Amino acid sequence: MDTLHQNHQLPKALEEADAAVQKYPEERPLRLLRASVLGEMGRVEEAVKQLQALMSNTAADREVYLSIAGIYSEAKQYAEAEQAANKALGYSSKPEEQEYSSFLLGSIYERQKKYDLAEEQFKKVLAADPMNASAANYLGYMLADRGVRLEESVKYIQKALQLEPNNGAYLDSLGWAYYKMNRCDLAAPHLEKAARLMSDDPTIREHLGYLYLRMGKDTQAEQEWERALEEWPQSVSSDFDAEQAAKLQKELEELKLRLGKQHSGQK
Repeated sequence: MDTLHQNHQLPKALEEADAAVQKYPEERPLRLLRASVLGEMGRVEEAVKQLQALMSNTAADREVYLSIAGIYSEAKQYAEAEQAANKALGYSSKPEEQEYSSFLLGSIYERQKKYDLAEEQFKKVLAADPMNASAANYLGYMLADRGVRLEESVKYIQKALQLEPNNGAYLDSLGWAYYKMNRCDLAAPHLEKAARLMSDDPTIREHLGYLYLRMGKDTQAEQEWERALEEWPQSVSSDFDAEQAAKLQKELEELKLRLGKQHSGQK
């Protein structure tokens, strides 16, 4: 069931989930995963209702609220996602529980471009656990993507990479930060390694295309952007959605037009 879910075979995953829940009706993890599949299929309110049925007014509700927050966030219903994440935070008594709830809340703020609130949450996580690589990377990438406080962003991402040196997402973050600093020499090895480690990630392919374009490697940029657009329908990346794909498609068409003119001129 989880494998089908990860591979975006959602109807089949739902079939397996239905069978599993019928066989093991008391297994909460199965019901949580089933709701997640429903949410990804666009059946958001149905998924939330099923999760709300699991509420017990106990600490166990934390996990349910986290699932609801995730479903609403993926559906871009951010007000509801915020509310659920804050509920989960209220049920988070252990430090590690508070860290995860704050991280999720920070990601919801970031998706709404509430950057100050997002930064506050990520810094809470890092204050409690300086070794939290995910929070360090998220904060660093958030700064880099906006092109602000780039030296600071690099330090956060480097910290994440000290903890997980072969994490493709973190390598992409560092390469993107260096790209924003116009240091193509430093960006290239990180983005290229990230693309080798996570070859089907459209965001990494998009970033590498921008880098190659700046380096004058137009044909390679074209190839990377084509690959990004091929991969994005199957991608689990929330950063690369239909709007992002449409924007990149337009840039790719302009690049192809320019390359076509150059080729005709050479003839």
